[in-house]
Amino acid sequence: MQQRFNTRNYSVRDFEEWRERGELVLAPKFQRREVWSPKARSYLIDTIVRGKPIPKIYMRQDINPETRRTTREIVDGQQRLQTVLTFIKDGFKISKAHHEDFGGEYFSGLDKGTQRDILKYEFVVDLLQDMPDNEVYDLFARINTYAEKLKDQELRNAKWFGEFKSSVYLLAKEFSTFFATNGVFSSKQILRMAEAEFISELLLAMQEGIRERSKRVIDNCYKKYDDKFPNRRVHEKRFREAMDVIGGIVGEDLPQLV
Repeated sequence: MQQRFNTRNYSVRDFEEWRERGELVLAPKFQRREVWSPKARSYLIDTIVRGKPIPKIYMRQDINPETRRTTREIVDGQQRLQTVLTFIKDGFKISKAHHEDFGGEYFSGLDKGTQRDILKYEFVVDLLQDMPDNEVYDLFARINTYAEKLKDQELRNAKWFGEFKSSVYLLAKEFSTFFATNGVFSSKQILRMAEAEFISELLLAMQEGIRERSKRVIDNCYKKYDDKFPNRRVHEKRFREAMDVIGGIVGEDLPQLV
């Protein structure tokens, strides 16, 4: 068996240098043509600033033996790379909804240490060496064969990047251990974002009162409060206080009550 790819790590600066030398192809025929929203781009930069991982990049590399020139073609991950390369050229600002300290700042407005960390940030790359088009298409067919169908909350997570989502996932991060330890949600349910959907319903109830539990109601909530989630800090404070009260009342008995 011959492995047709190698997994390597390349930094943001590596990709910037390749682009400057004309060796990086960001829009090959394999790429979809959708353009990320400003919120989606800001969310990605916030992920990088916080040192969190992002999905891997697929890159096809070819060396011309006559010119000795290397071409690096992004098979999957164009929007991720384009976003980062645009940001480090001051193409857009980080949103306040995603990072309170750096919100409203261009790359040049960040402190030197943070700038350095962004340039050093490494993407995990599956390097496809001289792979022909038909094998690239086959590769993605095989990847998609094993992909699980996304649940409703996973679809919301992929679509929305604004105020309401930021609030939901901030609280989900804070209380995921509480939910798992007390048996409110299993580890698998948390991986599939069940606790985030639960928190979404509670925040919506705080904002608008008790509503019917339906996909449509929650979807509309993410859309309605994407740009501005009124009283966000108040709702987050009340949520934390309520969780503290629940923990204080039932304590170690909570797993038996779930």
